[in-house]
Amino acid sequence: MRRSLLGISALLIGLACMLIMAPASQAQTLNVTVTPDRAGISLTGPSTVTVVWQLTRLSPTALPGTSSSPNAQLFVGGLLAGTVGGTLSRSFTGAGGMTEVRSATETIVIPQGVAFRAVKSGAPILLTRTFTDTSALPPDTAAVALFPTGPGSEPFSISRLSLTFDDRSRVKVLPKGSRLRAVAEINTTGTGLIVGQWEYAPATTTAGTPIFRPLALVRQNVAGGRRVLITSPALPTRFEGTNLVRLNITEPGRVFDEPELQYYVTPESPLPDQQEPRLLLITSPSEGTPLTQTTRFAWQAVPGAEAYKLELYRGDPGPAELPVAQDEVVANLPLDPAPDAAPSGNGPLTGIVLPGAVTETRLKDFTLAHLPPDRRYRWMVKAIGKDGVMLGASEVREIYKP
Repeated sequence: MRRSLLGISALLIGLACMLIMAPASQAQTLNVTVTPDRAGISLTGPSTVTVVWQLTRLSPTALPGTSSSPNAQLFVGGLLAGTVGGTLSRSFTGAGGMTEVRSATETIVIPQGVAFRAVKSGAPILLTRTFTDTSALPPDTAAVALFPTGPGSEPFSISRLSLTFDDRSRVKVLPKGSRLRAVAEINTTGTGLIVGQWEYAPATTTAGTPIFRPLALVRQNVAGGRRVLITSPALPTRFEGTNLVRLNITEPGRVFDEPELQYYVTPESPLPDQQEPRLLLITSPSEGTPLTQTTRFAWQAVPGAEAYKLELYRGDPGPAELPVAQDEVVANLPLDPAPDAAPSGNGPLTGIVLPGAVTETRLKDFTLAHLPPDRRYRWMVKAIGKDGVMLGASEVREIYKP
């Protein structure tokens, strides 16, 4: 009896060894592949992706069965983002020792929100299906990598920020208590959230280093990269003098300084009878000086001026004919001492408001950014009195920005 048991044990061990040493091709397997293995999707709306799932089944023991998958899953950054599609299944006859291949074609709709999530995380979308078999074969999974492409798929950033007042001007002189708003025009790439706040610096702080105070929070979703307009709340106009306003953006990070708008508030009082403005004499720049960051604008003071406005207007197309450079000169008084209030044509392209005690300035980078290069511009300076009346104006001069 003992010998018999030893014989059975040896037989079982031998069979086990034969199974272990059997070639892999004889094992029961289910292998799933998908075509294509990667595809692009859009961010402008829901996207459709057509894929072909191929199931390869080897069952040397002639076991029939069905391989099926209840749904497809979407993963972004390793986290489940949703389930799509319905049940797919394919049946196998289980012909002994033979490899059987079945395929299933389906069209999947990828929600736009999942595409946004992929762009924000910087990871592709994985569209996966796991198939299981009724004959206890090990399940298998295949995946398609989906990449957002086209407008909005770039990293989220702000390429341009421009500020104007609601009448499209960039400098304002207005009576105390007037209504005023600012408008930000923002050019973006990619998809994301603009976070920031409108801020203003009252005239009581702008004589030295301006102190900006919050006006309103801004949270604006942007999809696909586009031009965005954001309007400020009503700006405070109770502080007489030069006030500043800006849109301080904290997200996304920026590589440029925020532009600022200036508005000068005059006392709230009845306007006196209008009088002809006197000539304001320009001392710099001289004719032929190019417009750069170092160009110095200067003029002689006008008695009673509470503010000065330097305004730049569109000039004739093409470069100016530059005369021989010369030192700073003082303009001679023309025969007509009452200059025009502004050049003919549209309003100013940009400008700056300065307190009445300041009679020279240089333009900041964001002001120059409103003036395309290789063009001529006309400019002038105006003197504004306490009551908002224009006390003086310079002659209109031409300058060329290289």
